[in-house]
Formats: sequence, structure tokens, C-alpha cells
Amino acid sequence: MRNISRKAFSLVELIFVIVVLGIVASISADTIVQVYKNTVPQKALTIATIKSELAAEQIANRLSYAIPWSMVAKQRNNTTPVQLVDYAVGGPQDTIEWVGMDGDSFEATTTPGWSGYCDINDPAASQTNCPTPGSILGNTNAIIGNLGGVGISDAIVFFKTDECLNGVQYRFDRIGMDTQNYNTNCAFGLNGSAGTNLTMPAGTKIVADMYGVAWSAYALVPTVWRDINGDNIADVFDLELRYNYQPWLGENFNTFPLQNQVIATNVSVFRFSQSDNIVRFKICIKQPIGGERTDFVTACKEKVVIR
Repeated sequence: MRNISRKAFSLVELIFVIVVLGIVASISADTIVQVYKNTVPQKALTIATIKSELAAEQIANRLSYAIPWSMVAKQRNNTTPVQLVDYAVGGPQDTIEWVGMDGDSFEATTTPGWSGYCDINDPAASQTNCPTPGSILGNTNAIIGNLGGVGISDAIVFFKTDECLNGVQYRFDRIGMDTQNYNTNCAFGLNGSAGTNLTMPAGTKIVADMYGVAWSAYALVPTVWRDINGDNIADVFDLELRYNYQPWLGENFNTFPLQNQVIATNVSVFRFSQSDNIVRFKICIKQPIGGERTDFVTACKEKVVIR
């Protein structure tokens, strides 16, 4: 019988193999660590980017229905407004408020709830009655009621006429957005509707052939300020949308039991400005990296809305 013998690894060969395996293992471990270091912040940045994009899109959608002359900036605990076109970016005002056009009933059906046209040549037209052909005012009343729990009688109508473009008639302080007298001849509450006629309270009114309807004011308010990095300084907040209140009925976003919705959390920056009918805003959101309270990434989104 033939014996077959083989040499075992020499000590040098064993050392060589161990060294090679050690190098390979260290490279693999370092690669895994680098991948982890890059992936975790990238994931956090992606989350923050998505959150800021979604929040900016919601804000832009709401602002697209804003009535430009109604837009004001306020401090969240102070009812004294600054007209947004006069607001200096970086000022103490951190809340934006406006009255929004009723786009829901205007766009809900092929024939709009309100057409935006008042036939001032109709014999029935007067300071208290606006015949508005091409409208289904019953739909407007139903949609406003379903969305806000109110009806068209709580809405406001404003007429587009050169007689009101004097900087006085069309102003936020004429529709109850501060403590001043909010009477105006060009924007006023409705008594209701009858068929295709808008009915208005008695008094001096300037009625024109173009009008708009609004049933709610809106406010974007920073709430729940808090410290998230342990430095005892409140550095982020929740941005809350408040709506379904009527300033022309004496209501405001701080006291009336209205509806609200959190647009974004961990917001670190919310800035806004207005130039004529153009509104620009910026929102930044912080997102933690892993479990450390001191590690965050920030994503910002800026949008321009043309009214």
C-alpha cells in the first residue's frame, strides 16, 4: 500500500494567511462603517426633504386662493396686524393670516356654485340684491355647510370695482382682521341666497359686475415651541393651519373654536413676504440623525405663489 504524505503549512505561510485575512477583514469593516455613516444622514436628509416639500405644497395650495389685499403678518399672541406687503422679513411677526376665496364651490361642478358675475343691468339688481346668472347658489350653500359647518349666510362677498381700489375700501382692517371698524362699502357679509340671487344687508353698497365669495380666514401659526438638542433654547416648532373662522363676524384664530391641522413638525424656519400679488415663503425642517439629540440635518423649501 502506497503512503501519501503532505507537508503542513509552515509558520511563515500561516502568518501570511493571517495577515491577508486581517487586511481583508479590516477593509470590509471600514467599508461597512463608511456605508453606515453615509446612509444614515442621507436617509435623514431624504425624510426632511420630503417633509418640507409636502408642507410647502400644502401651504402653496392654500395661498393660491388668498385674496392679496387681505394678507397680514401677526405675532401669534398679538392681534395687531401688519399688512403683508409692508412686512419686513425678520421682524417679530411669525404668523401669516389671510381670507381665502371659496374655490371649493366655484370649482366643484361644471356649473359653478357662484359664477363671479353680477348682472347689474338686471331690473332686480340693487344694493341688497345681486342677480348672478350661471350660478347654482344652492351648491355653494351646501358645500360651505359641509366643509365648515356654516352656510352662505356666514360668507362675505366683495365686488371688483375701481371705486374701491383706493387703498381704504379694500384693506384687511375693513373685514375684521384687527380691532378697527371693519365696515366697507365693497366687501360685506351676505344675508343668504335666493335662486340665482345673492342677498345682502341694507346699507350703502358699491355693487359691480365682478365679485368673489369667501367663507373663511386662514392662519399659519407656529405652536409648541421646544428644545430638541438639549441647549435649553426653543429651536423648533409645529406649524399649524387654523381655519373655519370669520373675522367679519368678530372671530379670530386665537379664541374662536375653529378647526386646525398641523402642517409640519420640527420646523426651524418659516419666513414669508409679499410684493403686489406675489407671495414668497420658505420653510425649513430639522430631522434627527440616529438617536443622538445633537445630530440633525435640515432641509429647506422655498416657493413663490402668484395670485
